[in-house]
Amino acid sequence: MSREYCRIFKIYKILLIMKKLILTLIISIFTNFNYASAQTITMPSGLTADTSSFVLLSSSGTTPSISGFTATDLLATVVASAGTLIVTTTTGLEKAAGYCDYTEDNSDEPTQCNDEALNHEEIGFIGTQAEINTALATLSFKGDGSTGSPSVTLSITLSGASYDSSTGHYYKKVVVADIDWDDARTAAKSDAQIFNGMRGYLTNITSAAENSFITSKLAQSAWIGGSDSGTEKIWKWMDGPEGDTTFTCEPSSGGGTGATISGCTEQDYLNWDTNEPNDAGGEDCVHMYGSGSKIGKWNDYDCADNRVDAYIIEYGGQGETVTVSGSTVFTIESLEASGSTHQAFNDKQLSGIVEAQTESVKRWMFNSTTSVLDRMEQFRRTGKNESIQLSDFKLALANQGVNNNTHAKLGRHYLQKYSKEFADKQGIDLTENNIEKFISELPLSRYMKKEFSLTPNKWAVWSIGSVSKGGLNFGVGQLGRKNQSNGFTVGADLDWSDNSLLGFALRDEVDDVDISTNGTKFRSDSTSFSVYNTFKANEENFIDTFLSIGSTKQATTRIVDVANKTKVTGELKSKQAFGSLKYNFSKKFKIIKFDNYSRADFSYTMFDSYSEKGDSNLKLKFDGRDLKSSSVTVGSLIHADIGLRNSKFIPYLRIALSEDLATGSKLKANYISSSSNQYSKSISKNFSSIIRAETGFDWNFNSGWNISTTLDRIGKKGIGHQNYLKLNANKSF
Repeated sequence: MSREYCRIFKIYKILLIMKKLILTLIISIFTNFNYASAQTITMPSGLTADTSSFVLLSSSGTTPSISGFTATDLLATVVASAGTLIVTTTTGLEKAAGYCDYTEDNSDEPTQCNDEALNHEEIGFIGTQAEINTALATLSFKGDGSTGSPSVTLSITLSGASYDSSTGHYYKKVVVADIDWDDARTAAKSDAQIFNGMRGYLTNITSAAENSFITSKLAQSAWIGGSDSGTEKIWKWMDGPEGDTTFTCEPSSGGGTGATISGCTEQDYLNWDTNEPNDAGGEDCVHMYGSGSKIGKWNDYDCADNRVDAYIIEYGGQGETVTVSGSTVFTIESLEASGSTHQAFNDKQLSGIVEAQTESVKRWMFNSTTSVLDRMEQFRRTGKNESIQLSDFKLALANQGVNNNTHAKLGRHYLQKYSKEFADKQGIDLTENNIEKFISELPLSRYMKKEFSLTPNKWAVWSIGSVSKGGLNFGVGQLGRKNQSNGFTVGADLDWSDNSLLGFALRDEVDDVDISTNGTKFRSDSTSFSVYNTFKANEENFIDTFLSIGSTKQATTRIVDVANKTKVTGELKSKQAFGSLKYNFSKKFKIIKFDNYSRADFSYTMFDSYSEKGDSNLKLKFDGRDLKSSSVTVGSLIHADIGLRNSKFIPYLRIALSEDLATGSKLKANYISSSSNQYSKSISKNFSSIIRAETGFDWNFNSGWNISTTLDRIGKKGIGHQNYLKLNANKSF
């Protein structure tokens, strides 16, 4: 009986053990199942927002939250494809390294964040589940005017490494003083660097997005996982999922020329620095620059050189099971026009283009005005239009049956008989080659004009070609822009009397303007007709007047959805009347002359109404508007007369200060799809006070030709500038 009892008891114990094991297994499975399913991220399915104010995500009816995360140091990252994110409750949170600040404060920003507050497309913070939920309850979004359907991604991972939702991998920067590549590689794969159950490796960078992520979050010169130590000039990623994969096939010439070794396939993405890899002194390992103009660029380096103080570890892609991670993406509902939900001029692309249109018109009127005023200045520097050439005298002599060589004899005779003292004093060489100069400059010319009844023709034709480049560089809330203008002016004027010049001019100018780099742009084609006059009260005082009428046509392209490059087009026409009044006071000190002046400009522009075209309900109809502008300028022009053989060289320098007196203008518009709501935009005067600096020269020939060239810069510190190159030519006849 005892034996049978023992047998039964043993069977009973075995059953108990089996029961325990089964229960443990069931509990384990159940626990793991529940644990996995409990790690959830709750986000709203959608949200309506514009650029006027921040909107709580919880206003959609669903409060962002997480559950089932038991770790005490969780990293929450929120990334918007466009727009700005903030949280207002941050109790217990720590800002994640490399991410923008998560509140309205803008202190201690990393390099990829804008210096201004409230412009953060990605925020990151570390805390417990409860602390993160408290913050997420105050998560707010504000659009940036891109008017598409931006997405917001919330990711929850363990802290200690940066999580890139686009790759699903983690990245960690380890700072160790004086570490070489081999030691960094060993350390990256060691047990000490295991993160979240994953073994690391020196990072392998296979895309521009991955390179940018690493650069922005972990900026520091550091080792990465490439080497050609196995086969010279065959660069491979050494570890991780891309281990033993070739990414660069460097030709024998080296230097990153783009040529590759025959039969070797390169990685699609490479980011070598200029002329790298160059194998200078035997460089077989790769490190990444972490600052300055070379940030993010790759460089080959001596593997044994320990002057690198960091390395980048990458986690993921090796089949591990990650216990704590997750991300959820939701979409912000379209910001397109629907009633009053989208304030039109909060769109940066729109605000940028309407301000640039006004700037372009004012710029071309300035160019038209200065081209003519410059001509009048040039006239006073170089002398009268009237010119009687040697050929005129030859022809007059021939008509009277006098040998053509007689003019030389006559010139010598006259100089010797009447002007020898003058010739000796001036050191004049009485040669055949100089006779033309004598005829035009000495009293002989007046004698011969009277003798042969020669009347000088006082007309001159002239032209100015100009090329200018410039732009405005704005910060938050405004888009920078750049422009290039090409203009050509042709004119003619009459030396009406000893104290008056009267002329007219035609100008055509093309202006190409880019607003930011997203594709919003326009081209202006402008034409003007001008009349002008310069009046000399005496040798020191001059008055210049200028009047012009013109027209402009602008062909516009506006991006209404940056993400999808959706665009609308339009054609804006305008008419202008503008003029200038300029007073000049001159003083001469030996060969240097100072032309000091004050100038008043005025203009009136009438912009026509126009409607945009394109496949978007963001098309706008713009009302017509008037633009009145006026400005005052004071300046000084300094020049010197340098006499040369048969010509005169006149270098000059200008400095001027202008003040725009206009109050700006107001533009009204409405969406074609929603005409009941009208929006308005005040157009600012971005160049209110400007400084103009100019240098150039005139080269005036006795033959009646004059050429000149000018380098001109107009600008205001911190806002923008305009550079000009001008070439002028005129001929008296």
